Amino acid sequence: DLPVIALTGLAIVSIVVGIIGGIVGIAFGVVRLPVMTAIGVDPLIAASTNLFVSVLGSVAGSWPAILQNRIVFRVVAVIGIPAIAGSFVGGLYANHVPRLALMLLVALLLLWSSIAMIIRATGEIRNRAAHDHEDSNGGRGNLNPRTVARESVLGFAIGLVGGAVGLALGVLRMPALVHVLKMKPSLAAGTNLALTIIVGTSGFAGHLISGRFDWLLVLVIGIPAMVGMFIGSRTGGNVDPAKLRLVIGIVLLAVSPLVFFDAIQS
Repeated sequence: DLPVIALTGLAIVSIVVGIIGGIVGIAFGVVRLPVMTAIGVDPLIAASTNLFVSVLGSVAGSWPAILQNRIVFRVVAVIGIPAIAGSFVGGLYANHVPRLALMLLVALLLLWSSIAMIIRATGEIRNRAAHDHEDSNGGRGNLNPRTVARESVLGFAIGLVGGAVGLALGVLRMPALVHVLKMKPSLAAGTNLALTIIVGTSGFAGHLISGRFDWLLVLVIGIPAMVGMFIGSRTGGNVDPAKLRLVIGIVLLAVSPLVFFDAIQS
């Protein structure tokens, strides 16, 4: 029931957000979701649509990442398996949880993560010692019993919250991949896109079972998102690690107010 101008605006926003998201490895549903609700889309319909669009965009963005060997599949397994369960449960029972509290929590975590990433990236660029922060495995993830346990719990929790509010929440996984698992940012970006595919699909399945979905919105937003993320992902693998950290932090910081706005409007 949306006017043509509103649908056109959504498509333009989607392709621009897709390009930026493809570069930094984040689907940025946190940008699309408040835009959809602001123009009158039902919050639950917007949530399910946003999850599926995140999946479509991440599929397109993952293809260049696969060709450039920027996806660490063992990390995908460690975080993705518990996140699938959490996202499905969150999507299935989305109408039974206080969305305001969840969105405020997401906004606060996003704000904290973005500031921490900016501070660290700025220090690395100033000292020109970004390579010293990569592990002996080439920044492909420091997996040990402690980090596996921590990331599994974190993956389930992020999936649970994301499934409920209609977000794959790659914005929260990215700082964890870079700072906790010590992944090289370009590898973290590709890996995060792969995680978004499985987490978003699981969360969407929960919404689909409950009958909350709109194919027209998916087509209008999903196709531009796929084009944008494919273009952006081809660029992301060639960016200096420290500078990519800084870009990710700045983009996350810029997105934070949108999440607060969406929480207040919900």
